[in-house]
Amino acid sequence: MKIVDVVMIGSIAYDSVESPAGKIVEGLGGSATFAGVSACRLNQRLDAGLSIGAVGVIGKDFLESDIERLESQGMDLSGVERSDDLTFRWVARYGADFGDVETLDTHVNCIIGYSPVVPSEWKNASILLLANMAPSLQLAVLEQMHDDVIVLADSMEKWIVENLDEVKHVFSRTDVLVVNEIEAESLTGISEPKLAAVGLLNLIKENGIVIVKLGAQGALALIEGEIIQISAVPNCTPADPTGCGDSFIGTLAAHFAANIKNNLTPYLKLRESMVDATVAASLALEGFSIQAIEAAGITEYARRAALVDSIV
Repeated sequence: MKIVDVVMIGSIAYDSVESPAGKIVEGLGGSATFAGVSACRLNQRLDAGLSIGAVGVIGKDFLESDIERLESQGMDLSGVERSDDLTFRWVARYGADFGDVETLDTHVNCIIGYSPVVPSEWKNASILLLANMAPSLQLAVLEQMHDDVIVLADSMEKWIVENLDEVKHVFSRTDVLVVNEIEAESLTGISEPKLAAVGLLNLIKENGIVIVKLGAQGALALIEGEIIQISAVPNCTPADPTGCGDSFIGTLAAHFAANIKNNLTPYLKLRESMVDATVAASLALEGFSIQAIEAAGITEYARRAALVDSIV
C-alpha cells in the first residue's frame, strides 16, 4: 500500500434524487465520492502527482463497476471496507428553486456499527479531509493521524443540531473549517456571514481559516484577519445540488496538498483555490451524481474559472 497525500473520511452511497431537471435512481453519491472525485480532477489538471485515499465503508451490493469508476479517477480505496450489510442510501426531492430539499428516505445500512481504520501507511498524510459524516466517525479518524496533519472539516445542520458537543470537539482540532451560511448562523447565532466567520474562528485551532459558502453568491474566507470573497460561477443550469459542498472542500484539500508537495505554504493563493473549488461545485450542481464532474475537460474548468475571476 502506498503513502497518500490526502486522506478523507466520508460516505460512499447510492443516491436517488428528483429535481425539476429530472431524476436519477441509485446514482453514485456520498461525501467521500464527490470530494474524492473532485480532488482527483484537480490533481489531474495540475499534474500534481498527488495520491488521494478514502476511508469509508460500502455494502455487499456495491457494484464492482462503481469501484472501478472511482479508481479510474485516481481515488485509492484501500481504506474502504466492504460490509456484509447493504450500502448507505439516500432518497430526496428538491423543490422548484433547488434551495429546499426533502429527504424522503435514508437507509444508513452498513454505516451502523462502522469503526473506521486508517491504513498505517496513510497516517502521515499531509492533509486530512473530514468530509460530511457523523462527528464520532470524523473523530475516530482524526485520532489515528499524526499531530501535524492539516485538518479540513465539513459538517451539516443535522450534526450541529443533534451532536453539537462532538461537532465542536472536531472543530477544536480543525485548521480549515468549511460551512455554509445556514450552518454558520446555527453555530454562532450571527446571520451576517462575515461576522459569523469571525465567531467561527473561536471554534477552531489558532491561526485557522474559516470559509463560508454562500450558494449563488459564491464564498468568503477569513484568514489572518483578511476577508477573501469570490463570486459563484454565473448562469449555471441546476440539476442536482447534492455534493456541491463536498466537491468544494475536496478541491480545496487537493490544492493545499499540491502546495505542500511543492514545498510551498499550504494556503498560498487561497483565492485561486477557492475559485477552483467553486468551479467544482458548479459542475456538481449541473449534473446528477458525479456525471458533470467526470465529463468536464480542462478547457471547461478554465472557462468557468475565468468567469468567476471576471466578476469583481
